Amino acid sequence: MNVVYLFMSSHAAMILDKMIIPQIQTESHGANVVGLFFFADNVHLCLPEHPIGEKLSVLATKHGFFLACCDFCCVQRGISGCLYPGVIEGCFPDLFRLAGEREVDHIITL
Repeated sequence: MNVVYLFMSSHAAMILDKMIIPQIQTESHGANVVGLFFFADNVHLCLPEHPIGEKLSVLATKHGFFLACCDFCCVQRGISGCLYPGVIEGCFPDLFRLAGEREVDHIITL
């Protein structure tokens, strides 16, 4: 089962750091993560100086899933163009295209 996660809540960092990242690392997540898309303040998680961003960058490279951030959210926070290399800045059309290319079964909002 292919899943994409949309991170919108203020609990995204904790959910990633304590649950999803360790499960992907140990290959015990139970679903094939094909993408992570960040909104609002969660775009900060994809900055190079953020420890969660570092983990995500390594895992995305190893497992081949996409990392993407809301482009408008990045502009609002003055971090557009400052994310980890390979992190996509985009909007809903980009999300739909990326999900379609990966035959996503479920999009989960957290």
